[in-house]
Amino acid sequence: MAEAARALPLPSAATPTTGDAVLDGDTALHLEGLKAAASKLRHAIAVVRTEEPVAPEFFQWLAAACSHATMLGDDNTLHELAWRMEAEARHQGAAIPMALALSHTAVAEMIAGRLAECERQFDRRAALEEARGSEFHLGALLVAAWRGQSDLADQLSEHVTQHAARTGQGYQLIFRDYARCVLALGEGRYHKAYTALAGRIEDTLQVKFALADLVEAAVRSGRNGEARALLARLTDLADAAPVPGTRGDLARARALLAADDPKAEAHYQEAIARHETARGPARRARSHQVYGEWLRRERRAKEARHHLRVAHGLFDGMGANAFAARTAQELSAAGDPVETHNEADHRSDLTPQEARVAHLAAGGATNAEIASQLFLSVHTVDYHLRKVFRKLGIRSRRDLAERRAPDLM
Repeated sequence: MAEAARALPLPSAATPTTGDAVLDGDTALHLEGLKAAASKLRHAIAVVRTEEPVAPEFFQWLAAACSHATMLGDDNTLHELAWRMEAEARHQGAAIPMALALSHTAVAEMIAGRLAECERQFDRRAALEEARGSEFHLGALLVAAWRGQSDLADQLSEHVTQHAARTGQGYQLIFRDYARCVLALGEGRYHKAYTALAGRIEDTLQVKFALADLVEAAVRSGRNGEARALLARLTDLADAAPVPGTRGDLARARALLAADDPKAEAHYQEAIARHETARGPARRARSHQVYGEWLRRERRAKEARHHLRVAHGLFDGMGANAFAARTAQELSAAGDPVETHNEADHRSDLTPQEARVAHLAAGGATNAEIASQLFLSVHTVDYHLRKVFRKLGIRSRRDLAERRAPDLM
């Protein structure tokens, strides 16, 4: 298709449209690769930014720009455009664009480490799919992986695999593999983390934000050659979109590959400095974590404890329990044990829709607010809440709020 598009150049008298810019970017990406196509992708994003929501193709252009931003590793632009798409889809009552927007906003919040907001957006996407007679387990899988809920993640991974096979939605399998990588990395199983995603790294891959994680997994499982190849890709990505998150990822990857070289410390410090200005706590937490681990192995326990404490606090605040537990183990080895929340996978017999309603109600949302977020009627929300109360053996919203969040999911 890209070759066919390139074989039909724009007539000399025609004025290029937003769609032409998007098509040029996609064509260059598929025929020339990301490094060569980066400028055209950035141009397409810039043109889409100026569009007013009146053209019939407006939502398609926004969705394409979100994908371009993701492939460039530009999480700032992804966040901006995804939330614009969500607002416009809500304003126009457009169901399919809303589904796409919710996925993009959720991924943007996941990259940032804002897991509660990520989960809220994925819950809305799942509710929308239910209302359309379909299903959507991928969001719950990604959240479970970041939270270190291994049993739940395994179950959801199977659901995602089956659904992708039934519907031909292969993109879900890439995000499934990313979830497996995150879960294994949080648990310190580096070989499994690497093999989960290594074969997926292509120019059109939409999990480029995992490149630094894959470098870590490769280095710590003795694959330095593969790590250097990943570093080269990450270098090109940082050149194409020099945003704080990606530049910090590049510095962290260089530090991991430097290992015992004295230059490693400067790279770690650069990663932390750049990630201080990145969106959300996730990247900052990971950079403090790996720097703290390196310092402990350098027998600089006091300095290690400082960075590991920072990382642990950030992971704990995010709800990234596996990464928090891994950091707690390092802290203990550095002579500074901390209490860990050994949160076992737990689910009541609530249905997914009941769990979503309960989760929002426990957070203080009214029935009308829940209905708006989950695309339900107020009557249906009331019906689900009465079933939740009966199943959990409680009588009021106050009782619901007093239960721990894991008991509702």
